Amino acid sequence: MASIGVGRFKDSHLQQVFHLMQQEKDVNSQDMAALYDDWSTSYDQVIPEEIGSQRPLEVSSALAEVCDSKDIKVLDCGSGTGLIGEALKAKGFTNVSAADISQQSLDVAEKKGIYQKLFCFDIGKDKMPFNDHEFDALTCIGCIVPAHISPDAIRELIKIVKPGGVFIFSSRECFIEVIQGEEEFYSQKFSEKFHEVMEDLKNTKKLELMSKKKLPEVVKNYPTILYVYKVL
Repeated sequence: MASIGVGRFKDSHLQQVFHLMQQEKDVNSQDMAALYDDWSTSYDQVIPEEIGSQRPLEVSSALAEVCDSKDIKVLDCGSGTGLIGEALKAKGFTNVSAADISQQSLDVAEKKGIYQKLFCFDIGKDKMPFNDHEFDALTCIGCIVPAHISPDAIRELIKIVKPGGVFIFSSRECFIEVIQGEEEFYSQKFSEKFHEVMEDLKNTKKLELMSKKKLPEVVKNYPTILYVYKVL
């Protein structure tokens, strides 16, 4: 299997993002926000073309499978321009809010009319403007990756989900495990922290794994893992 390589992407913003992940850069909030602000006008076209279009559908379907009501209060963390939010709305979810570091991405999402409220802050670094147990479900898709949201942030994210609620997130497999052809993206630092946090949350009975699914369509057959957890 050939290496995916940063250069395989046509879009310059996507190249920058994967380069940051590959190099494990500790990017300050302003620079990260500026990158995604600049990308916001083309993001909706780039992601389906270069990453794949299946992920939002998989996320919305996963949430629908474990939730009886479509009126539950959902937070889409790392919402960007609202691709996940659009899929959730299409599945019938009516009470979804968005959180993202990029105000311009949130501005694009707001025009779609898919979110009840929108919040701009650096997830995992800034104090969250939410109460404990405020949401019935939380999604964080493609954001718990190197140079973006640290696995440590999961400890805080699940605090704002009600006991019995749902936490859905995804991360590319190659960041966590050594994958043939993608060795350049493996991050020992990220992997160790990821396993440490998830094992601790399991052992302290904060999270219970409901399902774990590979999404091979994402990034042209280079798998992303979709995790669905119950918050205890």
